[in-house]
Amino acid sequence: MTHWVSMPVSGGEAILFETDPPDGARRGAGGNQPVGRGPSIEQASESVQEALQRIRPAAEAVLAEFRAMEQQPSKISLQFGIKVTGEANLAIAKTAGEANFTVSMEWTAPSS
Repeated sequence: MTHWVSMPVSGGEAILFETDPPDGARRGAGGNQPVGRGPSIEQASESVQEALQRIRPAAEAVLAEFRAMEQQPSKISLQFGIKVTGEANLAIAKTAGEANFTVSMEWTAPSS
């Protein structure tokens, strides 16, 4: 069964994210149970902005470490996936069983 999470954004709108059903709903044990044939829509307990504020320190920590290098790169690019979980939270998504952080750095020779 398709499970959706509705997360509010500023301005009073909401975004629907398709997610895996919560563990309890998959096993049929306790908690909220799907009723009827329609899609299951769970209301998130926080807004998109509030959830991203919890992830932001991880990105800042990674970038701070690379910016502290003796030979600073000209360009740093940090990429990671964000997953909306069945519990209506944001998490850093995994790829191939590992946490998903991709960092690329570029050094350019100073122009003379």
